[in-house]
Amino acid sequence: MIGIVLAGGQSRRFGSTKAFATYNGKCFYEYTIAALTPHCTEIIVVARPEDVDRFPSTLHVVTDLQEFAGQGPLAGVLTGMNTIQSDWYAVLPCDVPFADDSIIRKLMNHRAGNMSVAIEEIGKLHPLLSIWSKEAEPMIRSSLEMENRSVRPLIHHWVDGQVLLEKKPSLFDNVNRPGQLEGR
Repeated sequence: MIGIVLAGGQSRRFGSTKAFATYNGKCFYEYTIAALTPHCTEIIVVARPEDVDRFPSTLHVVTDLQEFAGQGPLAGVLTGMNTIQSDWYAVLPCDVPFADDSIIRKLMNHRAGNMSVAIEEIGKLHPLLSIWSKEAEPMIRSSLEMENRSVRPLIHHWVDGQVLLEKKPSLFDNVNRPGQLEGR
């Protein structure tokens, strides 16, 4: 399985690139890579062009496919799929620093056939905490070509994340504003 770190967002509410925000002295993207590493043979970071050189040279950092540049997370997923061939892709956004490998393990245990699988917890959908089959690539490309950028309609199966919350209540929290992690 290939890991895809989505680090190409505009971070409008945050005010600076979230991938490089820190928590306990560690960049957000490093937490995401740590969550993917136990399950993935390689990891791709999909970033904005102006941020590529900010990542360590040891990482495989790419930008969106030119025809879909700047079209959101779905473009990042497609870019990852087109960068390294694999049967499966685990996707995590860089702004969930409390995510850990248990999310990927749970998703892997619930994949079936070529279905895309994402986490749901207590009625809240997390479409970017997901696993995708390579067979979803044409559907993703078609959606982007029709200017449909939403990830949710392409998810086939939602996995209950409640069990994971018992371990760590903030596991799915994404960080959208500076100072949001103060006091944790």
